[in-house]
Amino acid sequence: MTRPSGISGWLKLVLPWLLFVALLLLPVTSPSDNVIRLLFLTAVYTTAGLGWNLLGGMTGQVSFGFAVFFGLGSYTTALLMHAGHSPYFGFIGGAAIAMLASFFIGLPTFRLRGPYFVIATIGVTEAVRVIMNNLEITGGASGYRIMEDKPFNPLEHYYTAIIAVALAVLVSAIIANSKFGLALRAIKQDQDAAADLGVNPYTTKLWVHAIAAGLTGIAGGIYARRAGFFYPGDVFAFQTGIYILLMPVIGGIGTIWGPVLGGIIFVIVEEQISVNFPNFHLLIYGLLLIIIILLEPDGLLGLLRRLFRLFPSQQAKTKLAGIPAKE
Repeated sequence: MTRPSGISGWLKLVLPWLLFVALLLLPVTSPSDNVIRLLFLTAVYTTAGLGWNLLGGMTGQVSFGFAVFFGLGSYTTALLMHAGHSPYFGFIGGAAIAMLASFFIGLPTFRLRGPYFVIATIGVTEAVRVIMNNLEITGGASGYRIMEDKPFNPLEHYYTAIIAVALAVLVSAIIANSKFGLALRAIKQDQDAAADLGVNPYTTKLWVHAIAAGLTGIAGGIYARRAGFFYPGDVFAFQTGIYILLMPVIGGIGTIWGPVLGGIIFVIVEEQISVNFPNFHLLIYGLLLIIIILLEPDGLLGLLRRLFRLFPSQQAKTKLAGIPAKE
């Protein structure tokens, strides 16, 4: 096993474990209810962001339509709980319905490329929102309320969301280090060249779209259970799709830890923007997206990589000095 070298190598190995342990032990410090709420939202949107990153980051298919899967996960979980099932069964059901919907959406839209695909995902989201607004079984525009027999337990919701993030990270890592992940990166670089090498771009995108939708559906179900009440204009909103997209863009698109870093920063910033600029928050998000893409398209992780290059490892220093490195 190769030992990590340099500051960046050790940080990459140690920081994720330290972060995970810190999140597990945080409730012991008796933080305020607002802190737990913010961390819960961070975990929920980070899970969805990691799902989006499989399609938009690793495959290069930029979608603004992941609010569809978030909303379907929310409503499926709510309906299954109303039927007497466990909320955890509801999360699985939400993932399954979101994955099924992803095939129906992907079959026509993946025949499109570039801006045409982006526009199609926006249109699908708006169409689903209008449909849900007029469905009686889901309460229509009036919304849907989840009733649980047991008392509200914020820590249970918090730990459920943390486990969902861990699951999303694990799935992302497995895919990134597999032949399937290699096929995704090939499609991102050049879809036609990937096809010449034996990759079926259409089928591959359909499957990664389904996996991404499943993770987003789980996130939607977890969100809905804690919220207790939600409506189509909330979970199917265009801004929900923007939230999901912004996290990988801020942290580092196409990476595993980028959406996690972006999620932590985004929820904190979003809270302040929504409070101080309630009428202009979508405009601010759009400007933030443009600025990041223009100035640092690789996100915060890309910026950190450049900073760490200023501090080369001891092994690199010895090579530059012509001194053999110790084994």
